[in-house]
Amino acid sequence: MLQKNLLHWYDRNKRDLPWRHTGDPYSIFVSEMMLQQTQVKTVIPYYERFLKELPDWKALAKAKEEKVLKLWEGLGYYRRARNLQAAAQKILADHQGLLPDSMEEILEIPGVGPYSAGAVLSIAFQKPHPVVDGNVIRVFSRLFLLRGNLKTGEGHKKVWELAENLISRQRPGDFNQAVMELGATVCLPENPQCLLCPLLSGCLAAQKGLQGELPEMPKATPVLEVPMAALYLEQKGRVLVKKRAQNERWLKGMWEFPSAEGKTYEEALQKLETHLRVKAHRKELNEVKHQITHHKIRLKLFGGITPKSLRVSKDLKWVPLKKLRDLPFASAQNKLREWVLQKSS
Repeated sequence: MLQKNLLHWYDRNKRDLPWRHTGDPYSIFVSEMMLQQTQVKTVIPYYERFLKELPDWKALAKAKEEKVLKLWEGLGYYRRARNLQAAAQKILADHQGLLPDSMEEILEIPGVGPYSAGAVLSIAFQKPHPVVDGNVIRVFSRLFLLRGNLKTGEGHKKVWELAENLISRQRPGDFNQAVMELGATVCLPENPQCLLCPLLSGCLAAQKGLQGELPEMPKATPVLEVPMAALYLEQKGRVLVKKRAQNERWLKGMWEFPSAEGKTYEEALQKLETHLRVKAHRKELNEVKHQITHHKIRLKLFGGITPKSLRVSKDLKWVPLKKLRDLPFASAQNKLREWVLQKSS
């Protein structure tokens, strides 16, 4: 009865999303990679633009990484973009350009874990593999009155077992999407819309009036402050930009105004001066704030004096202001870029 009620509700109430109009495994795979830790409304324009520019595995596999990152610019978690291209390259090399449809093989694809494997296999190939994400955890915690931390350990295992037992064998992809849709639109974190829920009659939390208390969340990871300094150097209408190295802890391969972290802004500036052999001004030009996982970044932009001896390379170069938007910048640096371009116009 649970499956029947949920699928009937889904058929009548599902959102009209572009990846629900295709059975193409490539398109579905791209959508699932983009939807990880990102809201649906944010993903839609990225998804449509990405498929227009890179419509299949071959186009993605052979594209320049910079193009892939540019198409991903602003979507965050850029490792997903690099994994997506690595996945295309592996599928082209090892699977004749066809996404494998077995759990064992798809888990060997870069960037694919149990959740994305279950989502792609069930939606693209109608294989009865479950999915568990934050929405599923919330729905099941209330439906079955599950206590404790459901994101790790035995609690998380319990949710996966329930998902495995409940999934529809006839419509696995629709069932998985229906549970996630219910969590995203009805079984909300705050003020759940219980009267609209197709599973209300069987919801143990609703029967006891406990839906507002579930799921029980683990303690949040403490937020760490990260002071960062960036340097703005201009020369004859060109701006100095730097490509982040592959050994950086985040935003690998993205372009930026040269920047550094430090315990203080002074320490960060000194690192930049030493690395670039320049003299930085101590008066900030602008400041932006951004958060990556539990790191709260405060990025300040400073000016500097350009020496004649500054050495450039493929990863450190002068770019005309009018071409600054051609490069992939991450969110915080992009805010600085837009400020620079506005100031220069």
